[in-house]
Amino acid sequence: MSDFMITQIAPHAFHILDAGQASFYVVEGERLAAVIDTGITVGGNIRPIVEKLTDKPLVLVITHAHADHFYHMDEFESVCMCHEEFAMSREILTGMMAGKDLKLDRTLDIRTNDVIDLGGETLEICQVPGHTPGSVAVLARQQNLLFTGDAIGSGYGVWMHTPGSVPLSNYYKGLCAFMKWLVERGGRMRFFGGHNMQQFQSSHVPGYNPLSLGLLADLIDLVDKILRGEIVGRDSNAERTFSLEPARYACFGRAEIQYLQSNVR
Repeated sequence: MSDFMITQIAPHAFHILDAGQASFYVVEGERLAAVIDTGITVGGNIRPIVEKLTDKPLVLVITHAHADHFYHMDEFESVCMCHEEFAMSREILTGMMAGKDLKLDRTLDIRTNDVIDLGGETLEICQVPGHTPGSVAVLARQQNLLFTGDAIGSGYGVWMHTPGSVPLSNYYKGLCAFMKWLVERGGRMRFFGGHNMQQFQSSHVPGYNPLSLGLLADLIDLVDKILRGEIVGRDSNAERTFSLEPARYACFGRAEIQYLQSNVR
């Protein structure tokens, strides 16, 4: 277990950080336990780690179809993923599999307001199309824990310059719907993103900048200001590029974003 850092975040929930700084989670109910995302540990398996935390039957819930979030899905029999991910080209999806044949078409589709009953704990799904077309957030309702993958960033900014990202105009609508969905459920949940270390790597906000409802509000304003032309991103100097077009970087309040000018609308 030396390649994984395990932290209990609630009485029946765990955060697992892999050696590549990808986060995934285990939420245990009375009948089932959910694994939310998988991280990416090449040459290893995560199921033995998960089974040290729970003896319940497992269901895997994928927040989005990127390799660092679903690489180990072949270790699970029951897998849920929003099928809006199939809006991405087969070439993009295959590239995201990092050499594995993951049989994505065998996953169970999940959509906004779908509920996965674990027994004594329910997971509620909300679609947040943006980073990918089928990105979802997962709310463990009884413990009030919200797992967002990379849908709104992981504490330092959201990547909208990746292959398959939706236009910012569509992302804005999804963010507003997501905010409404959260407020209807009290708005006081604890947020957990897909890359824990990034909470400390903001280029705009010094120190600790965790995901929160306030950061989401700033992100909505940031995307709106980009759409209105009130904020124009600068060259991002991103460590990772995904196309010949240079990415742009913009920030507002606690929120940061990297995007492509060609994919604003």
